[in-house]
Amino acid sequence: MQRFENFAEMFAQSIGLAAPWRIECAEFDEERGAVHVYVSAQKTAQYPCSACGKNQKRYDDEERERVWRHGDVVFFPCYIHCRRPRTQCAECGTRVVTAPWARKNSRFTLLFESYAMLLVEKLPVEQARKLLRISHTSLTNILRHWVHKMVDADNLGGVDLLAIDETSFKRGQSYVTVISDVNTRRVVDVQDGRGAQQVEDFSFVLEEKGGSCEDVKQVACDMSAAYLSGIAMCFPNATPVIDRFHVKKLMLGAMDKVRREEQGATHKQRKMGRKLLMIPEWRMTEQQHAKMTELSRQYPKTGRAFRMVQALDVIYWCKDVTEAKVAFDKLISWLRRSRLQPRKKVAKTLLKHEKEILAYFLARLTNAIAEGINSLIQAGKRKARGFRTFEGFRCMIYLTCSKLPFAPLPLFA
Repeated sequence: MQRFENFAEMFAQSIGLAAPWRIECAEFDEERGAVHVYVSAQKTAQYPCSACGKNQKRYDDEERERVWRHGDVVFFPCYIHCRRPRTQCAECGTRVVTAPWARKNSRFTLLFESYAMLLVEKLPVEQARKLLRISHTSLTNILRHWVHKMVDADNLGGVDLLAIDETSFKRGQSYVTVISDVNTRRVVDVQDGRGAQQVEDFSFVLEEKGGSCEDVKQVACDMSAAYLSGIAMCFPNATPVIDRFHVKKLMLGAMDKVRREEQGATHKQRKMGRKLLMIPEWRMTEQQHAKMTELSRQYPKTGRAFRMVQALDVIYWCKDVTEAKVAFDKLISWLRRSRLQPRKKVAKTLLKHEKEILAYFLARLTNAIAEGINSLIQAGKRKARGFRTFEGFRCMIYLTCSKLPFAPLPLFA
């Protein structure tokens, strides 16, 4: 069996070490169970100034030895030790050279931070912290640094189709606005709160990152008046599109209210047919059709409300906006003449947003991407058992839904 002779070369490669830096020695601390690697710098070499980047002669070494945490070696914690050289720059003064294996002001190597980012993409912060054997604060600082770095450098040029949705942050009226690029199917911005101000704040972000508010053609959202006003104010050439899911949800809510009013007050009666009415007619089995027919005979108002929901589905089967407009007008007329108060309220709401609803047929844009992203966000929130701060919640959303490469070094490629 050959002896392990090229440890220094292997370790130098793992931390990106090259001349004029070199590994002096490595030792294993049996008492504390840790590996310590000592690095030195050539005294006669030149080093880049940490402020301006110009090569300067070495002046001296920093007074105290610095220590960086590195990836484990055979499951033992590993630490890099070095007294970094200092340069005397005519413009910047005396500066400590930034170590090539770590970012400025960090006490972890880039390889360690890459592994940490890989873990937090898959695990809650607390679980990742325990695996890495570092403090919650240290891991949070690593997470925030690389998330902010990649998000700030993200290029939003060419973004022309957007989806805006809200998602709950904490209990009560605590929400964040999540904005997604429909073409790339990823989150491009997260704003604290929900309203026109959040849409306006994103418009500034879009312009700063190479995009243009004038290039945005369509924006999918719900029926929020605040979102619609923000879109009209910030994206002059964009057509707001109310997602079909929210229109269907409005119709289903009114139908359920009719059902509860007609079926009476007893608990057993109020649940009669509730799940059956949620099934589209074209997806029903023969047995479900028979039950629906019997339910409509027993409760005629509920039966009429159900058929109105099916009429809404017919609208979205139309081939173009002209055909959809005819079907939409027929549905509105039916809702108004239905003598069902919940349906009359729905008719007023649909008429108010007629233009935005029919805009769907221009490019078949929906908020399905935003709803799918929202489900991932809520799953991540449950896995982490909630977030105390908006910043932590924002980082989690970017990690799981932005498709950005957060690790500073590619691992396991």
